[in-house]
Amino acid sequence: MEYRFENIWALWGLFFILLYLLSCFRRKKYLKDSFLWRKTLLNSLALLCCVLGLARPQGGEALTTQVSEQANLFIAVDISQSMLAKDTLPSRIKFAIDFAQRLIDQLSQIKIALYPFTLNGYMLMPLSSDLQAAKDLLTSLTPSIATGQGTDLGATLENLLAQIKKSELVAKSRGAEWVTPQVLLLSDGETHVPISDNIAMAFRAASVPIFTVGIGNVTAVPIPIDSRLGNETLLKDSSGKTVFTAAQPQTLSRIAELSGGSAYRDNFQEIPKLTQKLKQSLSIGKLSTSFKLTREFYPLCFFLAFLFLFWDFCFSRWEFAIRALWIPFLICSNGLYGLELSDNESQAVEFYNQGVNAYKREDYKESAVQLEKSVLQSLNPSTRKKALFNLGNTFLKMGEIEQALQAYQQSHDTQTSDPEFDKETNQKISDNLVLLQRIKEIQQKKKSEEKKEGQGEGDGAKEGSNNDPKGPKQFEDESLSEQMKRKVLDHISEEEREILKRLAEDKAKKFNSFNTKPW
Repeated sequence: MEYRFENIWALWGLFFILLYLLSCFRRKKYLKDSFLWRKTLLNSLALLCCVLGLARPQGGEALTTQVSEQANLFIAVDISQSMLAKDTLPSRIKFAIDFAQRLIDQLSQIKIALYPFTLNGYMLMPLSSDLQAAKDLLTSLTPSIATGQGTDLGATLENLLAQIKKSELVAKSRGAEWVTPQVLLLSDGETHVPISDNIAMAFRAASVPIFTVGIGNVTAVPIPIDSRLGNETLLKDSSGKTVFTAAQPQTLSRIAELSGGSAYRDNFQEIPKLTQKLKQSLSIGKLSTSFKLTREFYPLCFFLAFLFLFWDFCFSRWEFAIRALWIPFLICSNGLYGLELSDNESQAVEFYNQGVNAYKREDYKESAVQLEKSVLQSLNPSTRKKALFNLGNTFLKMGEIEQALQAYQQSHDTQTSDPEFDKETNQKISDNLVLLQRIKEIQQKKKSEEKKEGQGEGDGAKEGSNNDPKGPKQFEDESLSEQMKRKVLDHISEEEREILKRLAEDKAKKFNSFNTKPW
């Protein structure tokens, strides 16, 4: 478990406790009679607990997750005429385009911006997650789309940094998440204006490293161009001399070093290395740390502060001090009582669930035992009402009419805090009570009829005995034939079937209007 303070600024209150202690020591020096170590200690402890309570000490776990984000990569491509040289096949500019396209295929969850340049460059495509569009636009890069020639790397990088800061402002004004971008510079390094180190250092200050790819050889080569007739000729200057170009990898290495990036050569085998480096630097995703709160300690701090102040108040009044000793015992006793109630209630719910499961298994005897335990254990009106209702259903299944009536009546009399629940349950109980009352009347009527029949036979026997003073006659046994026995048995069976059919129909009429399934 880790601990922290939610309001750490509240710890400045410790400074005031220090001032209080200094004033107490000063009083001890000059006013010895009015100084009390006990009062100073208790007040200091009370103040300390109050300060800690305001700081809200918490206990929990620190959870670290990685939130995916789209990184930003600015690809700056040199489209000056010197990139038409063929010392790197098929040409410098075509190699740069192919190199950038292959690199994009290796990256994911990234936004690409294209920045072709000659004099100072311009934003051809702003940041976009459409990687296919970026690859298509790379194919269209040629020196002919530039408005002028003569590479100026210094002005190009200054303008690029301004464009990056502008994109950051636009993103933040829209409320979007901004990730510090990286720059990929594809060039032969040739510049007609010397570049200052301060420009690359400005990229480092903005945490924007530049990764350079030097294209071309250091040996000077001519620049082939297409003539108006479609033939390939060599580029010449205004005096008619052939223009030669040579790559300057040391310039690109210097830019990468000062900006915090890395320099690479014109080789496709450099792509995996550059991809790995970009994935590390582009921060494709960031770590987000959250705190899972499990415990709060500020109530304890304020409670201790109250005890210290109350104890200081009662210290010179012994009767109050003795009474104050009962406070912790009362709190503990209430806590234990609440814990006991909670345990009893959980046991009552467990008994209730066992009773319902036994009811579903048609083990009605076990269901009645468990539901009775739940009723006796629970103090929750809702649990008692449901347990009594299901206990009535169980007794009904067992044929215990009187006990079922008693359980239903107790459930009906139990009131909960939910009026809708009481109304619905009481309606079901009323239907069952009417049914049970009807069954009880039928049983009583049947018993009275049987009693009357028994009394009639007794009276007849009595009258017979009165009419015959000599007593009952003795008859000899007369055996019935097999045919007569069969007729008697058939008659008894027919009467029994009629009675059972009548009882079943009466019972079905009453039970069809109510379902006795448990909750």
